[in-house]
Amino acid sequence: MTSFNAFTLSIAAIIMVITSIVGVVLLSTSVFKINSSLKKTVDVIEKYQRPFLIMEMSKNNLTIKNTGKTQAIIDSVMINNSKKLNELDNKSINPEQSFLIKNIYKNQEKISIEINYHSENKIYKESFLLR
Repeated sequence: MTSFNAFTLSIAAIIMVITSIVGVVLLSTSVFKINSSLKKTVDVIEKYQRPFLIMEMSKNNLTIKNTGKTQAIIDSVMINNSKKLNELDNKSINPEQSFLIKNIYKNQEKISIEINYHSENKIYKESFLLR
């Protein structure tokens, strides 16, 4: 083989190696960008499709309502960091559904409520200060 042919083949081999390396780098960055985009999309969907539990006090009755778009399962409800409402544990609350707890907070000025609940994907914790 002449020296010109050997030189041409070695140049071609170097170009192929460089092209392969550039291709792998571009492919890797594309995969990472796609993965990041998918994570952001999932976070946005989760944010707008999650359950939101709110609590309201009217007269002496406590209302727990799910204003979100998916079902929530109540894990625990603590009142004033001491009393636990066991009757609500593991109760499912659908979107726009509410629970009413009657006449158990007559003489208290301030009521601090902490509720732990979960959906299919995540665990949530909300704190409310009522009255």
